[in-house]
Amino acid sequence: MTVTLIIFVAVIVFGLTTGTITTIMAFKLLRNNKEKHHLRKSILLDGIPTEALIHDIVQTSSSMDGRPGVRLDLTVTQVDGRTFPTIVETYIPITHIPHFQKGNVINVRYIAMGNERKVEVEDAYLP
Repeated sequence: MTVTLIIFVAVIVFGLTTGTITTIMAFKLLRNNKEKHHLRKSILLDGIPTEALIHDIVQTSSSMDGRPGVRLDLTVTQVDGRTFPTIVETYIPITHIPHFQKGNVINVRYIAMGNERKVEVEDAYLP
């Protein structure tokens, strides 16, 4: 074999390997996003409705379909009266921005998964 043929085969093998790895990573990312959206929807459908106090709201650098991404620092009041702090990253419609201000109380839903609680905001945007 000539040196040129060896280099040519090495380039093809490297290209196929990196292409395969990139494709696998892309499919994993898509599957994780789909599972995340499914969990968010199930929390909004089957979660326990309650209220949360907004301690802080910060706009993130992301947006979805023209809706700004926000990070909400909340204190959620459970049905039994106990509270727990949480931070939720979500997207809110522009028309709901006045409702999402520091000190306001918003409607949320949560589920308990072991010792962890997953919270979603009811008026948030979910595609």
